[in-house]
Amino acid sequence: MSLSFILVLTACNGEQQESQDNKDNKKEQQTISIGLDPYDYATVPAYLSKEILEQEGFEVEIVEGQIGILYEALANQEIDAFIDIWAPNLQSSYLKEYEGQFEIAGTLYSEMPLGVAVPAYMEDVNSIADLNKYKEKFDKNVYAIDPGSGMADTTKKMVEAYDMKDFEIKNSSTAAMLAQVESVMKDKGGIVFNAWRPHPMFVRMDLKFLDDPKNVWKLDDVQVGVTPDLQEQSPTAYTLFSNMKLTLQQVEKWIMAIDSEGKTPEELAEAWVEENQDKVNKWLEK
Repeated sequence: MSLSFILVLTACNGEQQESQDNKDNKKEQQTISIGLDPYDYATVPAYLSKEILEQEGFEVEIVEGQIGILYEALANQEIDAFIDIWAPNLQSSYLKEYEGQFEIAGTLYSEMPLGVAVPAYMEDVNSIADLNKYKEKFDKNVYAIDPGSGMADTTKKMVEAYDMKDFEIKNSSTAAMLAQVESVMKDKGGIVFNAWRPHPMFVRMDLKFLDDPKNVWKLDDVQVGVTPDLQEQSPTAYTLFSNMKLTLQQVEKWIMAIDSEGKTPEELAEAWVEENQDKVNKWLEK
């Protein structure tokens, strides 16, 4: 068999395979909507999914909203996936409310560090149990993120569990909370606030998580929730959501690139997919 014939045969086989793949994709639901809540780290799975699926020929929409709205949208099948489900603890109220109305396709990362933190220079404060003793240093305030979040709900449970009746919870956006932290730390003051990883706060500032002897802040997995029929309607998207895995370092590097270099999530996703095509291919393996 001549070399030229082999090359032609190989090319034909490749075209036939590509044609077959396109036919298979056309049998699937062609539009995918992904819910994105207002946290920088969540842009990583959202925009990576968008870039990968668009390269596979799908039309992908990112739908932004608060956590409660996105849970409701997922349960009502108004979106196909929500990529920031913290289970089983942090978002337990939403998980209970919408139980049985969506499925978990996969886990992005496991046992995420979260709780409350203080500046590392506060050497005498190492546990949540220490907060009452040094409450004057904190002006009797605990800073938390927006009221509809799982962290805000858990902060209330923490205040009750540790009998912090003199403390007031100050809710705000993540950006406003961290601006307050940076302001207080300039004068070496005391502040206790919601903290979690992945987040660049631990890169930009010298912080420490407080020990939690009462185990109020239980470790969670971050998962991808999908509609019950997504596996049948779009096996490609379902397979991606099932197989995608991320690291804290990868996500924090991504967020720092947005904050420090002015990169957009779209630019970062495109570059990452181009540089990690082998990993992408594994995520798409059925």
